[in-house]
Amino acid sequence: MNPESFPNLVNYVMHDSSMICLTFNKEGVILESNVFADAFSGKSLKGLPLTDIFIDFNESGATPFISFDSEQTTLVNLSTVSGLPETFYFRFYDHGDAILALGEANGKEIGILRKNLLELNKEMHNLTRDLHKKNAELRKLNDLKNEFLGIAAHDLRNPIGIIMAYSNFLMEEIENDLSAEQIQMLRTIENTSEFMLQLLNNLLDISAIESGKLHLDLKHANLIVLIRKNVGLNSVIAAKKNIRIHVDCFEDIPEILLDANKIEQVMNNLINNAIKFSMAGTTIKVSPFLSGGHVTVAVTDQGQGIPTKEHDRLFKPFQCASVRTTAGEKSTGLGLSIVRNIILGHHGKIWLESAVGVGSTFYFSLPI
Repeated sequence: MNPESFPNLVNYVMHDSSMICLTFNKEGVILESNVFADAFSGKSLKGLPLTDIFIDFNESGATPFISFDSEQTTLVNLSTVSGLPETFYFRFYDHGDAILALGEANGKEIGILRKNLLELNKEMHNLTRDLHKKNAELRKLNDLKNEFLGIAAHDLRNPIGIIMAYSNFLMEEIENDLSAEQIQMLRTIENTSEFMLQLLNNLLDISAIESGKLHLDLKHANLIVLIRKNVGLNSVIAAKKNIRIHVDCFEDIPEILLDANKIEQVMNNLINNAIKFSMAGTTIKVSPFLSGGHVTVAVTDQGQGIPTKEHDRLFKPFQCASVRTTAGEKSTGLGLSIVRNIILGHHGKIWLESAVGVGSTFYFSLPI
């Protein structure tokens, strides 16, 4: 190359926005770099060794792959701002103390990458379409499952209710005429039918929740009145195990918007669970209080406590703790899942604190 034309060429190509343009000395230190080269590598290259961008440049500082025949191109891998190497075609021009390097993208490689990208995009589109189809089929099957559960639970509820009612009648009317063994049989029928009826009611609730049909009849109500009513009803059950339920409220709680029947279902489940897992002679405390813009209710027992690793799964369907009930009571594993969905439907929160051997506290909060 004509020595006099070298500066003009450097000045010209340094403003090229389509190719890598560098000048470097014999030691492999970059003297100048254009904007495209800096943007490509993600940093200013001036003053840095070629090894910061030329992956093929060896540690000795020599450049054996460089050919100063301007008609010959050399394939060089460059490090990019993304960290992935990219191949360029380079031509090198020697000017004594400085070497000019001009690199153009490997068009063939880019073409292959584009082709692969199009094929991957097409495959992704097909997979997405198949996924949407499978999701639609799963939604349909889930709806059919919920419909079946609802129909089955509804149709079974009446005969189970009749069995329970007749067993209650026999226990009340002819208990004195029955042997101890016959009384035990009737009690088994009564307890089993009661459990089955509870399970069917829970299945109806779960199918309604999963199908998006959880309807809330929201009205302003006095939560404290509702709590005291529920505690009164459950105190009869608790008394059979010599357990006392105490309402601990020292604040003036305002009326809030809620579905009274659903919140009573929540209270009934939490208090009933506390009774099931508490020892005789203990106390269950129900504590409503204000917290920020919410009313929070805590149901605290002096039971066995629940291991921390089991806390999250308790609010999922058909999940039970490893802790056993204290009088052999049965659990469907659905109650807390239903409770959680009712509270979430009220835009509230529910959580648990527990210590093994000390007891558990279930909290739920509702917005004021």
